[in-house]
Amino acid sequence: MEIAGRIGEALGADHDAHGFLTALAGRAVPQAAKGERPSGKERGAEEDAEEQPVDRLARGLGLGPAETDVLLLAGLADEHEGLSSVLRELHPGRVPAATTGLAAVLAEAGALTGAPSDPLTARLWLRRLLRGGPLVASGAVRPQGGGPFWDRTLDLAEGLWDALHAAPLWPAGTRRTDPALIGLVPPGLRAENPAVAAVLRAVGRGVPATVVLRSDDPADAALRIAALLTATGREPAVLDVPVLDRSAARAVALVALAHGVTPVLVAQELPDGAAALDDVPAPAVLAPPPGAALGATSRPLLSVDVPPPPLAAHRELWRRLAPDLPGTADTVPCTLGAAAAQELARNATAGALIRGEPLRPADLRAALDARETDRTPQGVVRLRPTAGWDGLVLPPDRLAQLREAVNQVRRQHVVLDRWGFLRGRPGRRGVRLLFYGPPGTGKTLAAEVLAGAVGRELLVVDLSRIVSKWIGETEKNLAEAFDAAERGDALILFDEADTLFGRRTEVGDARDRYANLETAYLLSRLACFDGLAVLATNLRQNIDQAFARRLEFIVPFDLPGEAERRTLWRHNLPSGAPLDARVDLGQLAALYPLSGSLIRNAAVAAAYFAAEAGTAIGPEHLALAVRREYAKAGQAYPGDPPGAADAEPLRADAHTVKESPCP
Repeated sequence: MEIAGRIGEALGADHDAHGFLTALAGRAVPQAAKGERPSGKERGAEEDAEEQPVDRLARGLGLGPAETDVLLLAGLADEHEGLSSVLRELHPGRVPAATTGLAAVLAEAGALTGAPSDPLTARLWLRRLLRGGPLVASGAVRPQGGGPFWDRTLDLAEGLWDALHAAPLWPAGTRRTDPALIGLVPPGLRAENPAVAAVLRAVGRGVPATVVLRSDDPADAALRIAALLTATGREPAVLDVPVLDRSAARAVALVALAHGVTPVLVAQELPDGAAALDDVPAPAVLAPPPGAALGATSRPLLSVDVPPPPLAAHRELWRRLAPDLPGTADTVPCTLGAAAAQELARNATAGALIRGEPLRPADLRAALDARETDRTPQGVVRLRPTAGWDGLVLPPDRLAQLREAVNQVRRQHVVLDRWGFLRGRPGRRGVRLLFYGPPGTGKTLAAEVLAGAVGRELLVVDLSRIVSKWIGETEKNLAEAFDAAERGDALILFDEADTLFGRRTEVGDARDRYANLETAYLLSRLACFDGLAVLATNLRQNIDQAFARRLEFIVPFDLPGEAERRTLWRHNLPSGAPLDARVDLGQLAALYPLSGSLIRNAAVAAAYFAAEAGTAIGPEHLALAVRREYAKAGQAYPGDPPGAADAEPLRADAHTVKESPCP
């Protein structure tokens, strides 16, 4: 490369490296092959369409010819192993890199373009350039090391030399989102919106401003803004930067300038706030975590609120992701971001290919459930529903309410989206139910049946692990549970809900005040919940009345009547089980007013008694099992049914402890 030849001339013909360096004089910084380098951001008609990365970087930073020469000098060691060896010989610390002193030698020899002709003046001029010029201020090149100034190493910013070769690489820890995904994402934002229009103008004119995206889903907001920029002729690069501080921002911005793209930065942490971008000499888009404090910045700040994508955009995205599967948008939750949707479609398609069958909606649901399995928050148990309507024994009016809830979930695309009911209201897609009644009457089973009926997983909140004595910890755990349910489109069940959703009390001390704050938080979160939620409690009067006003369904679960008990006995004694002809299910239902769960327990226990005896399940086995359930509940046993005369010997044998064959 030309700069190598200049070094050779500056060192003189007597230097051992002169011949090698001058032999490289005809080389230029390698150009990207056609069709392989980035297309570059929109430029004026007078600018060269074949502008190379080094030219874009120099223009973006406002570098003069001499500073561009120093930039190339700083990267020479990475260009050729021979150059690395030569630079090591010239470095006072035997480091394979160019030094400020070498740059001074070139300046004095007139080998830096635009340097003053007087050697002393040239050296002073170079010192000022390397102390505060745009090359150093931008972080592209920094004199590193201690000791005399002219012994310091010219350190090139991380990843910049690769970028000057148009390599699609970014600084360590930075990951670029697949550019193909941006082409699939419908922005769902109007360019006529004043805030959006200001962003497009700032980026189009190259104004060094920071665009802040305010959104609950920063990654999705970044993709949607990127799609809008692409539609207007600009090339964005959506970059995930775990920790965006000043150093990381400078490194990313330099590579973006070389590639000719606008960086759209999704940051998980912002230790320096928006000031991280203060040294960036070009427009940049920042998608911070929700609620992040940005602090002061020396750059112009443009803020854009990016609401969740409208239904039309959600459906258009899935038409593009799964064109052969109509109606997919009604299968997956609207809250799923574009990147997650692409991953979901890819995994579902892979599953279908493995089976050798076309893609089905069930594949998407399975992929969504698998995606969320490893993200289950603390205090939540994830269950896959197996129970169906035939196992739920309730009066017809109660079953009708549950089926109405299922219909509300299934018909939302008609009522809410096509007809426009509750438009703009938070939580309008939520369906919230309260189940109340004595223990064992089927509340949890009903929640499982509901989840299965709408094809969703069941998330059961373990209140013993959710509630914390530490202030704010309970709300944090609950927020994670609600978020997991919305993200995975699952039904969330709060059993013994009165523990959390109980009545507010008069404030007598700090504990009362905090408990009331928890209740107020739950009221707000439940009202905004865009999913299926079930609160189950034994006593309705223990639930704060404010929650009742936010519920779509309140379903009582009473102890089963005689007809329901007979059905429950029939359901809990499988057809494959040997049942003695003397067993009269109607008689059992009439004699024992048990709840559904106690009937199930008794049926299973009776089966074990019969299996131990090697006989069919008889009245005596059922009588003993029912007696045990009454004893556990602390209630008086009504007596044996007719035909259970052999129950007494069984009861005696049941108290005999057999020696275990295991050591």
